[in-house]
Amino acid sequence: MKKFLFIQMIFGLSLFIMGGCSLQTTVPAASKYNLSADHVVKVTKNSRFSDQVIRMGVIESSALLSGSNIYYTSDNGQSYSYTKARWNEGIDKQLGNLMMHSITQTEIFKDVIPLRSLAQGELILEMNIYDFSQQIHEDGSTTLHLSVKLRVVDQYTRKIIATKLFDMEQKEKEGNVEGAVKGYNKLVSQLLLETNSWLEECCVK
Repeated sequence: MKKFLFIQMIFGLSLFIMGGCSLQTTVPAASKYNLSADHVVKVTKNSRFSDQVIRMGVIESSALLSGSNIYYTSDNGQSYSYTKARWNEGIDKQLGNLMMHSITQTEIFKDVIPLRSLAQGELILEMNIYDFSQQIHEDGSTTLHLSVKLRVVDQYTRKIIATKLFDMEQKEKEGNVEGAVKGYNKLVSQLLLETNSWLEECCVK
């Protein structure tokens, strides 16, 4: 009798576990986003640094920009993150890669190398990201903010050759992650275009 009751208990427990499993739902994976930039790069032929290599320095930014979460704030200053959307890579890394590719195409320098490259360089490009944020307004629209400071530094003397602060914003009708990515891409495109123009002016012979 005890053996029979034990078998019934095991059977009932199995049904309970199987029933519980059947009620589980699959959580959809978060959508992944990348920054992109669309602009025309002007090749510079009269740069005084055309025979020198510039190295991408350490990008200084908030720790939040190194992660994959996509953040936004409301008009009252409260901060949130999208639950079903992520950056494919941290903003600091994405922005650094886009800038390195863009500057390389201008041919202002002999080459643009990453931070950990074993190649020798004469110059360093330092970047501080002060702001990279989305603000969603009560009317459903959104404003994107981007603030970046760049400086060209001599590798050996540590002298600052040129420095500039880029501060810009972009308004979009969509107060969601799609509106955020659309606005960020416009801002990044503008930043890269203005960076190349600035480098062309300060590096001219």
